[in-house]
Amino acid sequence: MALPFWKLKRELSRFWRQLCGAPLSLYDRLTATWLYDRRHAKDILIRDGDLPLGNKVAIFLIFPRNGLLQSQKTGLQYLTNNGYAPFVVSNLPLSPDDERDILSLCWRYMQRPNVGYDFGGYRDAFLSLGDEAETLERLVFINDSSWFPLPQSRNWLQEAETLGVDYAAAAASFAIPRVPMDAFRAIKWDYDPSLRNFHYAFYALSVGPELLRDRKFHRYGDRYALSADKNEVVRRGDIGLTRFVLKHGFSHGATYDLRDLPEALAACSDKEINQIAREITYLDDLSTETMLRTVVPELDATRSAGDRQDLISFILTATARIGVSYVLPELLYRKHGFPFLKKSLASINKQNSDTMMAIAGRLPGTEGRIIEEELHQIRRQKGYADTTV
Repeated sequence: MALPFWKLKRELSRFWRQLCGAPLSLYDRLTATWLYDRRHAKDILIRDGDLPLGNKVAIFLIFPRNGLLQSQKTGLQYLTNNGYAPFVVSNLPLSPDDERDILSLCWRYMQRPNVGYDFGGYRDAFLSLGDEAETLERLVFINDSSWFPLPQSRNWLQEAETLGVDYAAAAASFAIPRVPMDAFRAIKWDYDPSLRNFHYAFYALSVGPELLRDRKFHRYGDRYALSADKNEVVRRGDIGLTRFVLKHGFSHGATYDLRDLPEALAACSDKEINQIAREITYLDDLSTETMLRTVVPELDATRSAGDRQDLISFILTATARIGVSYVLPELLYRKHGFPFLKKSLASINKQNSDTMMAIAGRLPGTEGRIIEEELHQIRRQKGYADTTV
């Protein structure tokens, strides 16, 4: 049977990217990190901030394209209030005023070249800690790819510690066997960390003392191959480090347990299921977008149990394919107090952005209005009309 055009186009595009990326990948593995360490060491600026060092540190990576944001200041204050000494890493230079503000909110500040994306910054910060890392009770890695914390959300920092594991994340991705979107009724929710691309998302990780004192973990950071390709960063960083943790027998877990999603959906009303399915955000996954336009509008959970189950299966299939943090931001927040909202959803296309605008408009309080205004700014830069769905 012939492949649908969109599938053929996707597979050809994937093959072309792999073909073109092969020389770059080889360069990354053999020389990129070695050259970076020798050429750019002089370009890394480290300054002491105003706050003291304690026994818990949070490496907070920012990419301040629009300068230091109020939500980032809020996040830094939140880290401090929870007993973490913030170590801010900026992949872009800050203005003098912003640098002065950041120094008042952190223990240490690093400005570095934007090489290797987030993992490049995490690596530089971790290596700069040296032996200090082994004395810590907890080390958190967090970046500004999400708005954090959301107002009236749960305390992720405390929950990560309470898990009692060496490697604690906010969420896991690709832990469920994926099926094509047009076969969504065949989804089976079997959680399996042995799947090839299973990983804990590195936008929020909390590392315990057993891992911090392990020399193999330090060598992993030292030898990590920097890359200019975002897919390679995920493969070597998020997936690679997760595999390291599993291979060496460290305990691990996520504060949001993906295994509970079917039960959470089963507890939703028919109207809620209709809304969740129609407000799915899908990044750039064309097959999910197609289903949202062609199949979901024809289904109504209030009409029949069959339609309800179809919508639940659609939601589960999209989540397994793309990741729960991206697909179900409002469900995570409303039902589980999840404190992260991914910013990429605001910029990747107008439909995702419109849905994000509606979600942000329902966030409470001053913090909600700060997020809403920053989302408006992203939409203006992308040329999206400021309307909501």
